[in-house]
Amino acid sequence: MPVSPKRLPMWSKASVILLAAALTLSACSRDPRTTRLPLDLADIPKIQPQLDKLTAEERELVLAYLRRSNGDVLPAKFADPDNPLTARTFAEAIKLQKEWKVKHAADTERMESLAEAREEAYEPLRRAISATLLKREIMTADEAAGRQPTPGRALNNNEVLVVTYRLQNHSSETINHVTGSVQVRTESDPKSLMGAARCWIDHREPIGGSQTAEVRCSNLNQRPGAQAKDFVYMNERSLIVTWEPKTVVFATGKVLRSE
Repeated sequence: MPVSPKRLPMWSKASVILLAAALTLSACSRDPRTTRLPLDLADIPKIQPQLDKLTAEERELVLAYLRRSNGDVLPAKFADPDNPLTARTFAEAIKLQKEWKVKHAADTERMESLAEAREEAYEPLRRAISATLLKREIMTADEAAGRQPTPGRALNNNEVLVVTYRLQNHSSETINHVTGSVQVRTESDPKSLMGAARCWIDHREPIGGSQTAEVRCSNLNQRPGAQAKDFVYMNERSLIVTWEPKTVVFATGKVLRSE
């Protein structure tokens, strides 16, 4: 004889409720927006799989928030009401970054305009000479400085990171002097990876037309940490090199300046 729905045992109703709760929890656990933000920007690669599940707009909002906060998380009572850095998850970061963009739209537009002007100023110099990443190595301080062992002088075998760049003269004229900065980063790392991956170049030796020159950058007083050593073995395709030339002086006396 069929059982009336009104006489269903209570445990079956409870099971339905528990099942619904479990399904809801499972759905939430699959939502990438519940992912917790890293406290260190160096840990961004660890959350890349969750970032990839976001829309392009949401992913950029999360990364932009991380760039602003630098991984800091403040209790709400201590946060700046105009710029609260209280997000702990992707969803909270997306919400706060959207609000920040609305508040600072005018400042953002001004900064973007300045960045565009800088890029335009760099363009003639970049057409004349480029800088590309050539090598990443761990050496001893003596090797990096080109010092040879000599009697009576203590060896400096401390490890240092050495980054070598190639300057390419794209013109037919000899370039006598070039200055500018070059830095290396990844898409998920808005800042340079470490000190030696941001280098000020002041090359004063002539580079003939269509010729190249190599420039080494290192900090002899800084031992490489784990991040620097990881950088040495990173896939080159994941690295972005930004060249910001300041002056290019040709042998003819012609000078190009970006500022």
